[in-house]
Amino acid sequence: MNLVEQLIVEEAQQYIGQQEIKGNMGFKNSWFDKLMRSVGFRDTHAWCVYFCELVWHGMYKKYDERKLADIKRIFTGGAVRTFRRFKEDQEWETSLMPKKGAIAIWQKWRNGKPTQYGHAAIVVDFSVNEIMTIDGNTDAKGGREGIEVAEKVRKINYGETKGLVLKGFIYPQGIEGT
Repeated sequence: MNLVEQLIVEEAQQYIGQQEIKGNMGFKNSWFDKLMRSVGFRDTHAWCVYFCELVWHGMYKKYDERKLADIKRIFTGGAVRTFRRFKEDQEWETSLMPKKGAIAIWQKWRNGKPTQYGHAAIVVDFSVNEIMTIDGNTDAKGGREGIEVAEKVRKINYGETKGLVLKGFIYPQGIEGT
């Protein structure tokens, strides 16, 4: 694992166990609530993408502030829209291959068609068929709506046409001096 990947995974790990107030009404820990609101979270919003933004923002703020303007400009509250915006941006790389520290993006499919909804998580490890992630707004079942930041193991499932289907990965950029 390279330095950026390691720093992102470490940043994400510190939040494991943080829980929301039921109904996406904020967070039980006031420190975490303040951090999430600083990256755009609002009451009632799904927060998986805000969690990913918080992790990347935290790492880059400590080690390479040059990236912060891009992060603020490209991230949105929606997983699918965030993926599209990173993919369209010439400075950031997206891929179908997992990478530690990357953001995994899933798109929700219903009745054989993609919806505008999705889910996002930080990749901490992967194998041929699975990715291990740290997700915000998840639960024991691994859904896109949940109550906490938790570690998950998910199948790599391109090509399916129901439920959450993996769309791709947003790769982090290197940091200056590495």
